[in-house]
Amino acid sequence: MKKPLAVVLAGSGEYRIAESHYGKPQELHTANVLSSMGLATYITERSESELECKYKILGELYEGQGAIGAIISLLSDEGADAAILVPCDMPLLDADILQQLLDTYEEEDTIVCFRQNGLPYIEPFPAIFEKALLELMITDVMEGKITLQELLNHAGSHLIELPKDDRLLNVTDYDEQAKIVSLLNN
Repeated sequence: MKKPLAVVLAGSGEYRIAESHYGKPQELHTANVLSSMGLATYITERSESELECKYKILGELYEGQGAIGAIISLLSDEGADAAILVPCDMPLLDADILQQLLDTYEEEDTIVCFRQNGLPYIEPFPAIFEKALLELMITDVMEGKITLQELLNHAGSHLIELPKDDRLLNVTDYDEQAKIVSLLNN
């Protein structure tokens, strides 16, 4: 089975609290983790970023679609069926937790993602998305027909149940941000 391509979602760049801890931009740290796992790795472009690195940068192809259109195009160009999408806003992610996604992924899966403590909320990222689901993100989610959670709930997500895991903390959540800072400083 062909491995999914790895794409780091660079986000807006608003919260970059781990850069001083890792000594490099968060998107580059995340890309290095994915590359160390043997995955072909790409980074989405941030408008304010002047990132110089060995990874191909994916820009917005179509107005209003963000990097999703570029990711779909990349999958077509590379003959790949799926991509593991990993946000750099989760600076505690490591290869072990990402490997769980890869180990669980099977070709018939449309999405492989995490759910913590049996809660109804499905973690949309990090996750492995098939190309067809990424296309639905453009036609249904980005056009406001359904939410991303609705897509995850109804698209046959292959869920990996996890106990509460600090590695999935996101710096865009103010409460989680404080905990991340504390964990990085210990």
